Amino acid sequence: MDIYQFINDYMTDIIAILIIVTLILLFTTIIQFIIISRLKKKYRSFTNLSTEINIERVLISNQDKIKDLIEDQVLIKEDIKEIHENLNKTFESVAMHKYDAFGGMGGQLSAVIVLMNKNLDGFLLNSIHTREGSHLYTKQIIKGKTEQALSKEEQDTIKKAIEQI
Repeated sequence: MDIYQFINDYMTDIIAILIIVTLILLFTTIIQFIIISRLKKKYRSFTNLSTEINIERVLISNQDKIKDLIEDQVLIKEDIKEIHENLNKTFESVAMHKYDAFGGMGGQLSAVIVLMNKNLDGFLLNSIHTREGSHLYTKQIIKGKTEQALSKEEQDTIKKAIEQI
């Protein structure tokens, strides 16, 4: 049996096999085309719908942005540290006590004002009202204590300020 005879005998079978193989190849080509078109859409959406931008430029740009964000984060951490250091120095507690320095003077016209920070450092202002006028005294407070003697009103006001912290 020669080759021509074989082809003549099985012509319909050969054509059917070739048609099936062609259909399979056509089907896989269509699927590949669909997959490629979907990937192109995703790529375009990833690169902001621009065909001029390539993925390498996008990644490099994102790396630069990340580097800038890291630098900003370091600066922000330094700023927060400085704010916390300054916050320990700010007054967190203010207390006031009005009183009558000399009984029968006609009202509570004298007052003690205490300002303190978290470390119990600060000062007090004592304004004493008399018939002749008013006198203002200041006393430095360090760790909740003063070097000068304190009146009862001053002691009470310092306690009140400490309770607020």
